[in-house]
Amino acid sequence: MDGESSVRIEISDDLGPGAASAETALQGRAKSHGDKIAFADPPDRPDRGLGPSRQVTYAQANTIVNTLGIRFRESGLNKGDVIAIQAPNIIEAPLLILGAWRAGLIPCLLPLLWCLDEIHQAFSLIKPKAAVSVSQYASEARAQTLGEAAARHMSIRYLFAFGDQVPDGITPINDWLAAPELITEDKENEAGVTPDISSTTAVITWAVGEQGPYPVPRTHDQLMVLARLFAAQLKLSSSDVVLNTYPFTGIASLAGQLVAPLLTGCEVVQHLPFDFDVFLQQLKQHDITYTAVPAPVIAALEERHNLRSGELRLGRLGCVWPGPHAIQATPGLFETPVPIFDLYNFSELALMIRERTSDSDPALLPLGKIYAPGHNDGDGDEVPVLETRVHGSVTHEDGKQLLKGTLLVRGSSVPCEPSMLQGLDDEAVLKADSHGYLDTGIGCVVGDALDGNFRCVKSDDLIYHGGAVIAATELDELYAEFDEFLDAAAFVLDDAVIGERIFAAVVPRPELSPSLLRLKQFLNEKRVAPYKSPDQLVIVKSIPRSGAGAVLRDQILSQL
Repeated sequence: MDGESSVRIEISDDLGPGAASAETALQGRAKSHGDKIAFADPPDRPDRGLGPSRQVTYAQANTIVNTLGIRFRESGLNKGDVIAIQAPNIIEAPLLILGAWRAGLIPCLLPLLWCLDEIHQAFSLIKPKAAVSVSQYASEARAQTLGEAAARHMSIRYLFAFGDQVPDGITPINDWLAAPELITEDKENEAGVTPDISSTTAVITWAVGEQGPYPVPRTHDQLMVLARLFAAQLKLSSSDVVLNTYPFTGIASLAGQLVAPLLTGCEVVQHLPFDFDVFLQQLKQHDITYTAVPAPVIAALEERHNLRSGELRLGRLGCVWPGPHAIQATPGLFETPVPIFDLYNFSELALMIRERTSDSDPALLPLGKIYAPGHNDGDGDEVPVLETRVHGSVTHEDGKQLLKGTLLVRGSSVPCEPSMLQGLDDEAVLKADSHGYLDTGIGCVVGDALDGNFRCVKSDDLIYHGGAVIAATELDELYAEFDEFLDAAAFVLDDAVIGERIFAAVVPRPELSPSLLRLKQFLNEKRVAPYKSPDQLVIVKSIPRSGAGAVLRDQILSQL
């Protein structure tokens, strides 16, 4: 029932060994196709108070990245230092990441919706030496918030910001991103790092477990494996134009919509999520050939006949699900003339991408090893890019034998223990089991009827809300801190658009009438991310808990 199978992915010849990292790929493209557009801004950038929209060629992008690399090093940062980056989906975001790589730094990518509370927790775990952000976004002083968080952490010695009205005490870097000077060859070499960087940490993204967010470091090798898989399976080439609708804060957008396009020479157009009219405008204006969006957006394109009118150049679509448990067959999407690729993100620890076929169930995922040509060990033996396994116990339901447990992953695309990271809090270290597997924490089931596949199941411990993953226990603690409640807990109801809608079950103090508005004001004062606020309060007599104190969320619903 839990027997091993294998899947093989074909990699085309033009995606051979090539560049060792994304920033060296940029250098190569700047020399061979310097006049081609590399990154373009969204048209509504000025409406968000972010200045005029612009675009840069590969040569211009490489010059800016060189400038950033040199200036970061001249500021006092050294190879291997961690720099936290929080930026909206404009061209500065990829340029800052690439500039950090050019200087040999490790960018730690912070979601833009994170506020002071989340940033403070992140800094406690990763102990960055520097941080950079936009000065203002959506009328919020992001750089000032970054400075407040940095004041609590002695590890941070350098703060940078771009945009208007950079606060005192933070170094403005608008000139660095404009790159007014031409970089000489000697100066270019000063910005670079040692050639052998493949096994060093490239980036830190964030996963969410039962106890909240934790950092996931990846090496350049692991990132490049993922990027090559994306490029090969999506059949990207230099003639493609990619519309990036997701911020570069997760490994899927980073590998699939930044590094893979750099390897193949695509143009990347940024989108500030999410405005459907602007999205449609960009699809037409830039002749977009590939983009990745949530399933409801694909359904909307189909319903409006945008995919059949001939007005779009789209050649394929990535379908992003709010969580692995929420994947559905959605038969109507099979009727689109554009091929659809389902994208699977397993807690930032593993990625999978598969083309949808008319007779396939996208919720059934392969158990075992996934191979790609060219991924070998020192002896020439093939190494799986991903291997999946289920750890759990056997149960019997309706006369059928099932293995239920959590999904384990390992492989050349999966992060290993980050011993190379200096100063990383021990509590944050990923710990593999004795066989090298990492536990994703995602529940799944295996059975004879699934024919060597597994299916993910919903976990009460994690909430998938509008693209964000939240630990339910974190919300329990936040809501229970409000002094109008004797007790409180979070629960969810499914929502077709945002995944899961958040509710707060509360036991109010007898003398008070609970108020959702006052709860939201309390959370705002604590400076927590806005997506953690519930949509509604539900009054209950008590919060059902197990003998160990865990909230029994299914029993909350039974009270209603």
